[in-house]
Parts: sequence; structure tokens; C-alpha cells
Amino acid sequence: MADGTGETTGKNMGRRTRAKGRESRRKIIEAAAAVAGERGYEGTTIAQVSRASGLPASSIYWHFADKDALLAAVVEESVELWLGQVTRGEGESLAERVTGFCVGVARTFRDSPDFLRLVLMLALERRPVEPAAREIYLRLRGEAIDRIAAELQQVRPRLTGRDAHLLATYALTGGDGIFLASLTGDADTAALFRLHAEAIVHLVERAEASANP
Repeated sequence: MADGTGETTGKNMGRRTRAKGRESRRKIIEAAAAVAGERGYEGTTIAQVSRASGLPASSIYWHFADKDALLAAVVEESVELWLGQVTRGEGESLAERVTGFCVGVARTFRDSPDFLRLVLMLALERRPVEPAAREIYLRLRGEAIDRIAAELQQVRPRLTGRDAHLLATYALTGGDGIFLASLTGDADTAALFRLHAEAIVHLVERAEASANP
């Protein structure tokens, strides 16, 4: 009568194999983000990702069909964290919400610098056939702007939808600019974000007053 030992061993091996596969995938994605953050889409190759991850190219191709699929996965894996940070609504007042937004953007500077460099490069690089990674980023960036606009209208319901969307775009674009300034190494990002938050609050209040004289 079978004691089930073989079946149990097989299940354990299967779990270890899946865990190893997840670990390899994670190493590949992290290495790809680092390489692409430095070299951009065009400058990134599977060979470079292989060296950075310490895994053979065959392992990368086992998980991803090509470079485009790999970098698309980098964006998809990272963007949820990014969206959660930059669209987190906390506090009741406008100043609290705006400060929370700025803190969230600043946190992504610390937690995901390679990802931010990559997506900014993707936004700037244009080519006849757009890579999936760029399309994904631009679509999700649009969703982030919509969420921020909704947050602004939640605390300032008299703000028009057009103004809310314009201000949300400005808020996210300002964060991009501060990130670029931080790459120079001599920017006081904390002070810049304080100024950015003050500017957003002022612009929201002015837009609201103009729409409701």
C-alpha cells in the first residue's frame, strides 16, 4: 500500500521549483530596471540584463519572449507601487491631501529610482513602433492623473473637472522635474517639495475662486 511519500516529495519539489522560478523572475526584473534606468530602452540588451542578474540568457528567455516583453513587465510590476504612492488620499483638508501626494512622490524617489529613470526615458524616447513598456506607462500615468484630479475634487468639489485635471497634470509633472533635479546631486528635494506643495495649494484655490466668483 502506498504511503504517499512519493506524492508528498513531488509536491515539495514542485513548490521549490515554482519558488525558484519566482525568485529568478524577480532578479531578472530588478536587473532590467537597473540597466534600462541607466541606458534607456534602446541601450538595454538581454546580454546586459544577464550579466546584471547573474542568470543566463536562456533563463531570461524562458520568462520573457524578448526585450520588449521584459521591459513591459518591469513597468507593470513597478507601476502599482508607484500609483499607490502618488495617489494615496490621506487627510481631510486640501493641504493635507497635497502634502500626502508630495510625500508619496518623494518616497518613490527613495524606493524606485531605477524605475523612475526608466519610465522618464520611455516618455522621452520616440520611435516608429512604440514599445509595449512605453504604452503601458503612458496609459497608467494617465490613470494616475485621473486619480489625483478626483482627489482634488473630493476636497474641493467646486473645482471644475477641467481645472482639476490640469492641476493634477501639473502636480505630477512637477514631481518629474524635482526627480530630474535630484539626479544632479545638489538639489534640496525636501525644500523643493515643500515649495511644490505650496504652489499646488495656491493654484487650486485660485482656480476654484475663478470658477466660482
